[in-house]
Amino acid sequence: MTENTPKKIYLFTWENVYTLNKELKRWKDMFAEKNGIDSVFSFNRENRDYGQIKQTIFSGGFFVTNKLVILYGVPLDTEKSNAIKADEIEKLAEDIMNYPLLGEVLLICVSYKPDKRGRFYKRFDKLDKDNSSQKLIKTFAPLSERELPDFVKETSKDLNLDSKVIQALIHKVWNDQFRLESEIDKLRYRKKYYNDEITSKVVDEVCFGMIEEDIFQLLDLALTDTKLAIKFVQWLQDDWLDRNAVNGSFAWGLRNYLFVLDYADHWITDSKQIASELKQNPRAIMNITKKLSLLKEKRDLIQSLFKSIVDIDYGIKSGNVQPESYFFTMKKVLLQN
Repeated sequence: MTENTPKKIYLFTWENVYTLNKELKRWKDMFAEKNGIDSVFSFNRENRDYGQIKQTIFSGGFFVTNKLVILYGVPLDTEKSNAIKADEIEKLAEDIMNYPLLGEVLLICVSYKPDKRGRFYKRFDKLDKDNSSQKLIKTFAPLSERELPDFVKETSKDLNLDSKVIQALIHKVWNDQFRLESEIDKLRYRKKYYNDEITSKVVDEVCFGMIEEDIFQLLDLALTDTKLAIKFVQWLQDDWLDRNAVNGSFAWGLRNYLFVLDYADHWITDSKQIASELKQNPRAIMNITKKLSLLKEKRDLIQSLFKSIVDIDYGIKSGNVQPESYFFTMKKVLLQN
């Protein structure tokens, strides 16, 4: 990179998207507080425009000279949810290396699983090694088994969970920090409105495990093919999946559908922005925004299904619905809707 390269350029990388996003938000908030919200620009695969990116990075503004520019998918990202075309990246890389800059530009590239064979990454790596005073490549590794309990303890410190409950939660959800945070919010709600002591049994009843892919498949079928959806519920039952996990996951998915629809009503469709505000996994939200047209068409059905799922859960907890009849009731709901 030449002397005209942005005076401050960083690469945020590796697979811990949760921690990476937290740190990125911290940088954005600090920069916006100092220079104003209009000084922060973000470009990803959903809103990228080469001309606009180039103008933002390399041109001065009437009101903004200090800029924080975030480029997702650069250098070339092998993570599909963040990937953009290689030829676009090469063109952008040449500009970053050769164009003069106006004002103070802080450039942050975000590539979760960068292709280390690419020319741009190699230049980045060399720049990082040549800069002895500060690391320019900031890596965010997944939490280890030893680190997970500390994360849960810190995130749930207002709940004062004991070590057994923390381990029960990790065993149920595993190491997805987005999911762990979401499940802790559910436990927080349970304690606030039901005044329950949070025990391992409550974790088992309230939280659900890693069956998201199955649930999204069921949700898609529920909106498009009732007969196949009922067969899928039977498969879940035959596979001995826990009804709490299925119901919680189904409600979680429908709730996120409704959240995304609400954001779309306010002209917000950027999956990364929505995921950040909802504290959800960006990959899951991106998969939802991809089918926004279908969700708008099926809005009434989604609302009806969500109400039915909540009613089933309440019915079981109040004794009006027998737990062993859950899957039968679920099929009935799908037929009625």
